[in-house]
This record gives sequence, structure tokens and C-alpha cells, in this order.
Amino acid sequence: MFFGTRIALSIIGEFSRRLLASHFVNQRIWTNNVWLDIWGVWDTGWYLDISQNGYTARPLDELISFQTNVVFFPLYPLLMRFLGSIIGNQYTAGVIISNFSLIVACIYLYKLVRLDSDESSAFRSVKYLLLFPISFILSGVFTESLYLALALMCFYYARTGKWQLAGIFGFFLSLTRSVGVLIVLPLLYEGLMPLLKEKGYLKNFKEYRDRILPLFYLSLIPLGIISYMIFNFYLNGDFLAFVHGQTAWERYHRNPLEVLIDGYHGDMYASFEAVFTGISILVLILFHKKIRFSYWLFAIYSIFVPLSTGIQSMPRYILVIFPLYILFADISKNRLSEDFFTLFFALMQGFLMVFWTNSFNLVV
Repeated sequence: MFFGTRIALSIIGEFSRRLLASHFVNQRIWTNNVWLDIWGVWDTGWYLDISQNGYTARPLDELISFQTNVVFFPLYPLLMRFLGSIIGNQYTAGVIISNFSLIVACIYLYKLVRLDSDESSAFRSVKYLLLFPISFILSGVFTESLYLALALMCFYYARTGKWQLAGIFGFFLSLTRSVGVLIVLPLLYEGLMPLLKEKGYLKNFKEYRDRILPLFYLSLIPLGIISYMIFNFYLNGDFLAFVHGQTAWERYHRNPLEVLIDGYHGDMYASFEAVFTGISILVLILFHKKIRFSYWLFAIYSIFVPLSTGIQSMPRYILVIFPLYILFADISKNRLSEDFFTLFFALMQGFLMVFWTNSFNLVV
């Protein structure tokens, strides 16, 4: 499924770039190969710049007035820099890292679903992950696939009681994107709720202490973002430079519901992102009983936290919400519904790939 979808997307991307070259002036050239260049648009330039030149120090007044690379978290560009130094090209390194991360994400999504469901449901979840209308981004030089892989690993190791690994991968998750630190909430729920539901835990304090102590490995998770905050202070004299720098992208904290409503009344791009977001929220509300509460909690904050700063790029933020793929797998158990979702997702992804790889504003 991985190779089939990536080959199809590569053909669509390269063909559309060559066909539309005279109509789109924003096509970026990163290498001498079009089939590689199709995977880099928009924020790819920022990650490539960080991997090659590092972060740029700016005073606070410039942070809030001019776009700066400090808003992009360091793990992904650091991996690009490391692998790029070996193979000789940071951009190609980004493509490799993203696709390797996507394969890891597929494996752990399958393993996670198998904890609760049969093999067929697990395969459907992976299929919908690969066919989701904008999952081409998972092969691009972006952080989404790395973030998704790390989040799935955190949940899988928490579900299997390997809290040390959950904490370690959570540390790296919070170095990938700021919202990653919030994964400590659903993981704590996974660890504490089974204990609180049991009766007599006060009488068996020693036993419960031994079961609670491993949860302290989750304290590793906030250390990721804390370490980046310290670096921000060292570089710019501001612990929250990565937050204040968002204003240069016109991102301000507002009521997320107001942002969503305003999106419906905006231009074509904002309306598309608002519809995409609204459908995702509706699916999570209607079928919330079909997934674990920890998954649902992860999905809700993964939507509403970025939504509170603006409608732009919301489909990309929603892409990493793996509970959606589990839900689609559950509600498409009969052949007719599975065929419908498979065909609809595949056609939409091929259609949107044309716009994305040519830097059209519909998907950013």
C-alpha cells in the first residue's frame, strides 16, 4: 500500500508539474530531479534553511514583525542536517526521513489497532492513512510524518506498559511540534484510569505505588519543549520566541469556534479548510464512543489548539490525527462503505496533489 500510493502520487505530481509549468510561477526547484522536487513546497524552505544554516537570532521587535525560523521546532531539521551530511543533500535527506517515518507510522498504527481489533480493521486503518485526501504531505519535506510516527509510538508503548519508551518518544515528539507536549494528558489517562477504577487500591498501597512509579517517565515529555525554550532564550532572550514569532504569520489566539465560523465566510481557501475541519470535528463527535477516550482527547486538542490561532493549514494539522483512520476503519466494515471511502479518498488525494505540488494555496 505504501509503495503503490507513493508511486501513483509521484506520477501525478511530476506529470502535473510538467504540464502546468507555464501556469504556476511558484514551483520550487530543489534538485535536478522533478520527481524529487514535487515533495517540497511552502514550509520546506524553512526546514531546509534551518538544516543548512541553523536558527537566526532576532530581537523581540523583529520576532513579532518579520517571519523567522525560530517558530519551527528543531528535531526534523536536525535529522535532515545529520542525514544530509552523510548523503550530501539535506533536501533529499528530508524526503527519506519523511517516507521512513511514514512507514514506521503505518507499522505502529497497525500494531496499535491490533490491540483492540482484528487484522482486517488494522489494515483498513493503514489504508485510510495512506489514502486520506492530503496524506501526500506525509511524504513531503514536512514534520507531519515524523510527528505521526512518534505519537503512535507513544500510544503503543503506553498501551503495552512500556512507559520508559513512551516517555522517551514523547520527549522527541515535543521537540517536533509545540502541541506535542500535550500528549502527556492522554497518556496519563491511559496510565491512571485503570488504577482508579480498581477497588481497594488504598489497602494495597505498595502494589499500586509500584504500578504508578513507571508513569513518572512521562515527565520526560515536557523536557523536550523546555529544552527548546531554553535555546530560544539563549538565542533571542525570550523563552517564548517560537510563540511570539507566530504573529508574523498573522496567527493570534482567538476562540476556535469563531475562527471556524469566520472560515466558512472567507475566501475559497479558507472555506475549504473550514469545511475540512468541520467534517473532522463532526466525525469525532458522532462516533466518539467507537474509540478510546485517550485517542479522542488526542484528536480534540490536535484540532482545537491550532484552530485557536487561525484556519490556515488546518487540513495539515488534522492529517496527524490517527483516531480518524481508526474510526473510518470501524464505520466501513461492510464492503460497500469500504469501497466508497477507498475510491473517494483516492480520487480526492490525486486531485489535491496537483494543487499542492504546484504550490497552489488550496492546501498549505
